[in-house]
Amino acid sequence: MAPPRRRADGEAFLVCGSRGSGKSGWTRQQCEGAERLLVWDSVGEWSRDGLVKPVRSLQQLHDLITTDLANPGPFRYGYTGPVNSKTFNTFCKLAFVWMKAAPGGVLVVEELADVSSPGKAPEGWGEIVRKGRHYSGSIYGLTQRPAESDKTLAGNADVIHCGRLSFPTDRKTLAEYLDVPVEMITELPSLHWLERDMRTRELRGGILTFSGNRDRQTRILVGDPYVGRRKKVTRLPG
Repeated sequence: MAPPRRRADGEAFLVCGSRGSGKSGWTRQQCEGAERLLVWDSVGEWSRDGLVKPVRSLQQLHDLITTDLANPGPFRYGYTGPVNSKTFNTFCKLAFVWMKAAPGGVLVVEELADVSSPGKAPEGWGEIVRKGRHYSGSIYGLTQRPAESDKTLAGNADVIHCGRLSFPTDRKTLAEYLDVPVEMITELPSLHWLERDMRTRELRGGILTFSGNRDRQTRILVGDPYVGRRKKVTRLPG
């Protein structure tokens, strides 16, 4: 199995898709081999499935991180406590301290639209997005409603990943982010995805699979960047 995608200076991923599109499943596969993983587990899925140990209060998370600072090591926890803008900001501040403690940490934030808005990013989250990579940390921000989520991650993401989206405004937003015709987003079935590496401008597509080989299935759909002219929409097989 290929190791999770991480670079020495860290990476930031914006992962978008409606419920059932496969965004969480895809993210789990990317994080599968991470020894240091912290999740804003707002719906408790990561904890229920045994991928992380649940943390039910910010005080408990504070204590775990304090212990880890003295001797950083394997760390896989998910915060499952109250979800609101205040607790999210505190979580992010704790997470940033944790990311700086040791290289290679992976931070996952589920359902960004619940705790952010299209305006300026919450203080703690914005600091992580802008500075986290300097500590070799990888960041995955997930949202069902990209049009209603803050734009800080979109503007700083190394990779923007998109599954099926139900709302027209969300499809339009991702088409703009990915620089593709909106029809390419509209035609995505569940578990099919598109992503663009914003550093190389490479556009990739594939189908999420769960049986046998859990590595993500990749197909190159467009070799050149979509630059202002309409290209033929390419359907993924299946």
